[in-house]
Amino acid sequence: MAGPQNLTLGLIVEGHGEEQAAPVLVRHIARACGFHTPIKCHVRRVTKSQLVRSRELERVVEALTRQIGRRQPILILLDADEDCPTELAANLMTRAKAEHADVTISIVVAKREYEAWFLAAANSLAGQRGLAERLNPPGDPESVRGAKEWLTAHMRADESYSPTRHQSAFSELLDLSEARGARSFRKFEKEVRHILGLED
Repeated sequence: MAGPQNLTLGLIVEGHGEEQAAPVLVRHIARACGFHTPIKCHVRRVTKSQLVRSRELERVVEALTRQIGRRQPILILLDADEDCPTELAANLMTRAKAEHADVTISIVVAKREYEAWFLAAANSLAGQRGLAERLNPPGDPESVRGAKEWLTAHMRADESYSPTRHQSAFSELLDLSEARGARSFRKFEKEVRHILGLED
């Protein structure tokens, strides 16, 4: 029996950088897992400050399901900043499931910020897009306040990190095994594998 022609995925992200980068990272993980079915991503950009407001998350999920259908999975990716990733994800999931129990929803909150995953995979990104030729990742990349600033500090003097210019490229280039040094990345990879229907 022929498999599906493509996989449709709804993505809810915060920033312009993630809007471009999250689909790239999802497909990067899929290829590494041997999943070759095309993935069609429908991305909605909504700030965390909006999503945590009463009824806003529920409204955004409803709008996205109207676009892609209620049988398609939705992955929500946010930065924790100073919040507890586990608590924030649990609170949002409780709200999402209360109104959309029939929809497959995954929520991943990057500890501190998405860019912490680049710090974890710094060795594999060395020499790329203005980064120094040799990079040593911090001992605990998710404890770094200001991962974007860390990246800028480790670039050529004429370069500075920009989510819209670098986030998508680094998401394509990072070594997944190195990125697993960040716990929240492992959570993201696990959720992507679940969406793809792959066994761990």
